[in-house]
Amino acid sequence: MRLLGWIWLLILAVVALSTTRRDINTGVMVGTMVVASAGTAVTFLAAQRGFLGEGWYPVFDGALALLLGAAGWLADFGEFIVGGYPASWLFIVAYATNYRVTGLAGLGASAVFAVLHVIMGLEETRVFGSIQFVVVALVVGWAFDALREQEELRIEAEQERAEAERELAAEQERSGRLEERSVIARELHDSVLQTLKLIRASANDAAEVRYLARVQERDLRRTINEYQSPFEDSFRARLLDARASIEDRYRVEIEQVVKDDAEMDDGLRAVVAAATEAMNNAARHSGANMIDLFAEIRDGKVQVNVRDRGTGFDLDRSGGGITLSINERLSAVGGVANIKTAPGRGTEVQLVLPLR
Repeated sequence: MRLLGWIWLLILAVVALSTTRRDINTGVMVGTMVVASAGTAVTFLAAQRGFLGEGWYPVFDGALALLLGAAGWLADFGEFIVGGYPASWLFIVAYATNYRVTGLAGLGASAVFAVLHVIMGLEETRVFGSIQFVVVALVVGWAFDALREQEELRIEAEQERAEAERELAAEQERSGRLEERSVIARELHDSVLQTLKLIRASANDAAEVRYLARVQERDLRRTINEYQSPFEDSFRARLLDARASIEDRYRVEIEQVVKDDAEMDDGLRAVVAAATEAMNNAARHSGANMIDLFAEIRDGKVQVNVRDRGTGFDLDRSGGGITLSINERLSAVGGVANIKTAPGRGTEVQLVLPLR
């Protein structure tokens, strides 16, 4: 509305200056165009900077509109009408205040322009035509109040929705904690309590008691790892599953140290498969009842060592099949395997895979 009012005022001013009358004060008319242009620029600046809706701004803008409204009288050109600038001022009043204040501003604008029309000696229809400002004020004031009410309802609805979402999230968090506790309770019942019963039943068999205690320790470590790991398919979990399977199958002890973790991919699957084969060979052929498993992820690579202190073997004479099998698994994904062994000195398998 301010932009339209400004264009309207410029058109009227240009038309006034293009008349053949010599008594028109050209300076006043040009000044009116400059003031109107500056006022329009300030209005857009006020909208951008956020002070268009502050209470002082309609007063400032109203004084500017009054000054422009008196331009025809000051220029001795009674036919000059300020255009849409006062009407757009009523929009600013409605935006910054409310319906009642806007209605009063419309009455004031109508009275002021009626007086100006009388002073400029215009016909009576021009004088009564100033009632348009009352109509504009009532319509615009009502429209802005309706928009404000709708906006308040929207904000209130958004706040209620946000509160409901927070409550739902809190309830889901509580439900999640209860579910986790339930899962932990079931696991403790199905594992720890059952193992304790078996230990009590095998109290006279020290080896069996030791084995059961070790199995339970291993399972608890795995459960803790599952809760702590951020990965859905964990390298550590897969490696420890393989270790547990071999321990249960051959009744050997595999001492593990696994540093860091990662999400499984094709490369890590190959590493786990090769490490499983190395542990399986150690459990079956080394004659040792203790196997060491070490794994770490560091400096952009994963390294796994499987070592036993068993009988060992001559790698050149009888280790070709084992070496080939493990090497094939690693080389297919860009890794390398190194096997160190000798008769009577045990065996160590080192697996190294650069991570992508």
